[in-house]
Amino acid sequence: MKTRRFVIKCINEEACLELLNKITEEVSALWMKTEVKKNQLLIEAIGMPYELKELRYQIEEIKKRIEMKYRPYVEIKASEFPKRAQVSVPLDALVEALKLMGYQASLDGDTLKVDADFEEVVEVAKKIKEIYDTSDVVRFRLPHSAKKAVAVISTALSLDPEEVVNALVDMGFLREGDFKYEIAKDWREMVREAVKVLRD
Repeated sequence: MKTRRFVIKCINEEACLELLNKITEEVSALWMKTEVKKNQLLIEAIGMPYELKELRYQIEEIKKRIEMKYRPYVEIKASEFPKRAQVSVPLDALVEALKLMGYQASLDGDTLKVDADFEEVVEVAKKIKEIYDTSDVVRFRLPHSAKKAVAVISTALSLDPEEVVNALVDMGFLREGDFKYEIAKDWREMVREAVKVLRD
């Protein structure tokens, strides 16, 4: 048996209290000591390692369901987004960046759906646009799909674009050609694998 302490951050205290109630109702019997402090739920649990791992997974799943109720929500037609946001970026790249930043985001047909304030979505879009417009290596030396990958990683992890390009070359995801870089795999797959390394 092992003791594990979890610190779960919630959107607000009300969400933490609801999360605690749901955990009490839905989680299989483990010894747990719990406390809510403002927007944090503190849990101390005793169980077998596999039970504690399952507990963490169950808590995260319940938390996602609850936070959907408390988070703002954007739903906008893809064709309308550039006009309302006053910025034009590839929406598939915007969605990937938002997901890496912890939001629930998707392109459902021609509709952008995000659990965030519209202003927050616009700020992320502006960061992507800035990378597209101001980084010479992104503007002139990357193919279209690689531009998306670099912009997404740079925006989500707050890294310099050239630093990201160098890291992708080191990982073998980008290869230097005569003038432009060549991409070695699908840009979304490249983002997922690179982020795992760059976040460590």
